[in-house]
Amino acid sequence: DILKQNGVKATFFIVGSVADQNPGLVKRIWREGNELGNHTFTHGNMARMSTARVAVELSATQRLIQSLTGHSSRLFRAPYVADAEPQTPEEVEPILQAQRLGYVTLGETNDPEDWLPGQSAERIVSSVVSNRDVGNVVLLHDAGGDRSQTVLALPRIIRALKSQGYRFVTASQLLPGAWNQLFPTLSGRDTVLVGAAAVAFEAQFLIHVVLVGLFWISVVLGTLRVLVTAVLAIIQARRERLATFPENFRPAVSVLIAAYNEAKVIKTTVEALLRSDYPNLEVIVVDDGSKDGTARVVEEAFAQEPRLRVFHQENGGKASALNRAIAAASGEVFVMMDADTLFAPDTVSKLVRHFSDPRVGAVAGNAKVGNPVNLLTRWQSVEYITSQNFDRRAYDILNGIPVVPGSVGAWRREAVEKAGGYLGDTLAEDTELTFRVRMLGYRIRTESHAYAYTEAPTSLGNLARQRYRWAFGTLQTLWKHRGALLRRKYGAFGMVTLPALWVYQILLQAASPIVDLAVAMALLSINFKALLFYYAAFFVVELIGAALAFRLDRENPWLLIWLFWQKFVYRQLMYLVILRSLLSAAKGSSVGWGKFGRTGTVPLPGRVVGS
Repeated sequence: DILKQNGVKATFFIVGSVADQNPGLVKRIWREGNELGNHTFTHGNMARMSTARVAVELSATQRLIQSLTGHSSRLFRAPYVADAEPQTPEEVEPILQAQRLGYVTLGETNDPEDWLPGQSAERIVSSVVSNRDVGNVVLLHDAGGDRSQTVLALPRIIRALKSQGYRFVTASQLLPGAWNQLFPTLSGRDTVLVGAAAVAFEAQFLIHVVLVGLFWISVVLGTLRVLVTAVLAIIQARRERLATFPENFRPAVSVLIAAYNEAKVIKTTVEALLRSDYPNLEVIVVDDGSKDGTARVVEEAFAQEPRLRVFHQENGGKASALNRAIAAASGEVFVMMDADTLFAPDTVSKLVRHFSDPRVGAVAGNAKVGNPVNLLTRWQSVEYITSQNFDRRAYDILNGIPVVPGSVGAWRREAVEKAGGYLGDTLAEDTELTFRVRMLGYRIRTESHAYAYTEAPTSLGNLARQRYRWAFGTLQTLWKHRGALLRRKYGAFGMVTLPALWVYQILLQAASPIVDLAVAMALLSINFKALLFYYAAFFVVELIGAALAFRLDRENPWLLIWLFWQKFVYRQLMYLVILRSLLSAAKGSSVGWGKFGRTGTVPLPGRVVGS
């Protein structure tokens, strides 16, 4: 812009990788009468490159110039080396290599070193003007850092030298009649090659735009999510501390457990449950066609327990088993739990007290990893605290909780019956029932002090199977209830929760491998520092949100050391799970229980003090 305003032409030596990201600017440079030169493709030190690498660097930039202008450029400047009087082999070799490839090297002696940190516009102007008769090429930089002082200096340089009678010319004008030799028009074979190169560069440019665009969308939406969730979670925690409940509210409660091949863990699960401090309790276990004697283990261990009943049925799936338990239950409130989950003694009491409010249809508990025995389960523990439980606090304020977890949740019998019980048409029966109960107008609450300790998968294979079932089930549920999306009738659930699930759990998760690719490619770019800075800043925001989640959940903050490393392997596995779920949805595939082998390593919990 400054050159155009002052009627001055310049010669721009471009770095190919950056020019490829800014094709419109390169075209403008040429169209407005400026000249283009080759400054290699990656701005590497040519003295340390092989002969083949040098040829590729120069050729790639040449093809880019040709594809954008229709002309070749024989002008060259080498990165890093001295231009005016090269003396060492390291300084001379790049010039010789370029010469062998047919390039003319342009040197300079008027270098204000505007690229140095701390250079001011005044010093740049003073250096150029005082050295006006030392050679006749002025070198200024448009890259490599903050060039604001160069921009401020440029019009002052032009005015100062014009006032002293100097005029500005391009490189080719220093050599009369050299323009056609330095910038020959394409013909013959070059025209065909450049056509192919233009397609390749255009594809690369579009890929770059998509990658960078997805990166920024991910960073902005991710930051917004953390900030909004944090504010809402803080409000929810304060309300939770101030909440009061009637002491004499003790409705009949039925705890329902659907079990399939849980012989290793079911005894400990029931034992922990029967230690509950809730006085009016019955326990119903439905064995859904187990092949390992799950029902027999329960019957033998608790033969004298009058509060417990066990039912057998042919394998029909989790929804079928839970509906069988509902049909046999007598309680006004159902508490659902998984057969591998251990309740704290006061978990049932904490869940049930919310039903004193007749508007409440369901209450989600606080599921935690009970077996942090290796790196993978520790990562899952961090995820449960910083994602699932933290998000649920925020959704609670909006009455938009999307799922009452099957591992620890309570339901008003009336609400479940109105909704029609569990349905087997999705793999996320808990999420799907939560949707229907919320859409009936009930309030869904969370109880952060109703602790349940679940056995998390200890291997990548088992984790992938579990999360695939969750992800595919969530996708099925979202699609099934897509009519509720952005419907004011359902309040924040339709206007906030459902869009957030589509964006954050499906779309951004599916796009995350591309975002990671953008970061990986940034490491090979000369602009990688800026991109990595924003990526690091986003991680800091995530870390602050995670620290808040840990504080609200009263968890050991030392677990946060795994948050950064969670970005490698673990998150990539979650991305693959989402992509596989989308592929399965497209194919119309079906999935069963999706169980993994249990180890029974979760210890019996005690009462949580201070909750």
